[in-house]
Formats: sequence, structure tokens, C-alpha cells
Amino acid sequence: MEQVNKILDQKAVRITPMRQLLLEYFVEENAVLGLSELEKAFPKSDRITMYRTLKTFEEKGILHSIKGEGDEAKYALCNEHCTPVYHIDKHPHFQCQKCKQVTCIDSQLIPAMELPNGYVQKEVTMMIKGICSGCQT
Repeated sequence: MEQVNKILDQKAVRITPMRQLLLEYFVEENAVLGLSELEKAFPKSDRITMYRTLKTFEEKGILHSIKGEGDEAKYALCNEHCTPVYHIDKHPHFQCQKCKQVTCIDSQLIPAMELPNGYVQKEVTMMIKGICSGCQT
């Protein structure tokens, strides 16, 4: 819990029980999670409060969102140097076409691209689709 409170404090996020609960879960699981997975993990928690917490974490540079297959956004922990303005998580993501699980590929970086004059980069994403090791067996 100490690590969670430290992250919330560093990112200037007011500490609440829901924020502590969700961030602790992300730290412990170290996984890419969507609202539906969080609802299953915490069935007595309010869906809207969880959604607002995810959005707050994204705005403050604690989580980054991943748009994979389907309508639901997934979330993963950000790099510790992410800020509300600049997310440094410039790595690809892998989505299994069988189980739909999304994984951050932190060992690789999406290369920087030079844009034409007048263009301003806001976001870079890369989704690799295939079959994960768990589904290959």
C-alpha cells in the first residue's frame, strides 16, 4: 500500500479507498485490464466510480489506455516518468486473436517518426495481433 500511496502522491492524485484499491490491483497484477475485468475482481464496487478512477489515472499519467479489438478500452501502468501531458509509453501492444488478452511489449520501442511541417504528434500506437503463447498449446 505504501508504493500505491507514493505513486498517488507523486502524481498529485487525492488518495481515496477506490483509487488505492484499483492502483494496488494494477501493481499486483501487472496486467492490461479493462473495466469488465475490474468489475469481476471487485463486484461490489460501483462501475461509474471505477470508470472515473481509470480516467483520472490516465489523465494524471498513472495508466495508459490501449484500444484493441472490441469497444472496451484496456489500461496498463505507465512508465514512472509519464506526466499528465506526456505519456512516455511508446511501446507496442500484442493482442491474442483467440483469448483477446492484450500485453504490453515493453522490451521494444515504437521508432520516432518525423512528421511534415505543421503536423503535431499527439499519440503513437502499435497493435500486433496474433496468437499468444498460452493459446498455442
